Amino acid sequence: FRAPSPLLAKPPNMNKKKPKAAEAAFSAKSRELRSLADETITEWFEEKHRARSEAEVAFINSIVPESCPHCGSARIRKDGFGKKTGIRVYECLDPGCGRKFGPLTGTVFDSKKIPISETIEFLYHLFQFHSSTSSARSNMNADSTGLYRVAKLFLAAEEIQDGITFGGRVWIDEKYVPVWKSRKSRKASGGAMRGLSRNQLCICTATDGSKAVLILCGTGQPTPKKALDVYSKVISPEARLIRDGAGCQRLIALRCASDEVHHVSETKGLPDKWNPMEPVNRVHRLLELFLKRHGGYKREDLPGWLNLFAYWYNTPGTAMEKAIKFIEMAVKKRKMLRYRAWGSKKKHDED
Repeated sequence: FRAPSPLLAKPPNMNKKKPKAAEAAFSAKSRELRSLADETITEWFEEKHRARSEAEVAFINSIVPESCPHCGSARIRKDGFGKKTGIRVYECLDPGCGRKFGPLTGTVFDSKKIPISETIEFLYHLFQFHSSTSSARSNMNADSTGLYRVAKLFLAAEEIQDGITFGGRVWIDEKYVPVWKSRKSRKASGGAMRGLSRNQLCICTATDGSKAVLILCGTGQPTPKKALDVYSKVISPEARLIRDGAGCQRLIALRCASDEVHHVSETKGLPDKWNPMEPVNRVHRLLELFLKRHGGYKREDLPGWLNLFAYWYNTPGTAMEKAIKFIEMAVKKRKMLRYRAWGSKKKHDED
């Protein structure tokens, strides 16, 4: 007698019903676990999307508008507080206006549903070189919410580099960023363009070692006249220029009090601490890292990213201190961007 092979043995009946008691216990555990998961997600959401705190209401009420955001009249008066929000209400006394408004009316925070505290967190992440997408997801927001918030930050930072000038030692150089792949031009033969072609966006950079100005200067290597137009806005004639000898820098060099040239062939391979071009090289290294975190950004938005980077570089303090100072600056500017208007423009650009 030989025992049957295990492979030939009759398989157990997989369709056999479980005992009712075991099935009920399993269902109860599943329901409890699902309830626990739902409660956890709700707690996460409420933590990320909390209502305005007393501290935030107090901060908003500390902002005193100087004029009516609708007509510009300085004749305004206090008119109590909002019943639901507790936020100060103002009234315009101009006979042709007479409208009511709040401290944030006409700013990038106007008619917002998301508390300012979330924008502070978003800026904190941004100034720690996190991507806007990862920050939005961390806040349990849609990706479009993150992009809309970035567009409002661009608006608030539009003139952030205006008024910065250098009169002492100043280093200049050009940084090149490739255009978006779908917009790259090719030779008539179909081959790829090489070197500093129109497939490269040029950023003209000037720094004194503590502050920096970064301005988009078209595509390809700029002409000496075009570079002069850009650099002359931030470099005074008394400045002592330090550069790498690029041809586009020739005219701005003639305009400055002194001109110190360190050709790339001389500085290539030098340790950073010995490189005479290190101050501007450092700005470009940090810029490259910053832009890399937002690798999918539209090249049309590059001026906005340069403004945000310049704010980060030029503003002393920790990432949180920079975020708070940015909010203080933004609430004073009468600039507004509605979600619907932004969404329409975004759709138009995509089409």
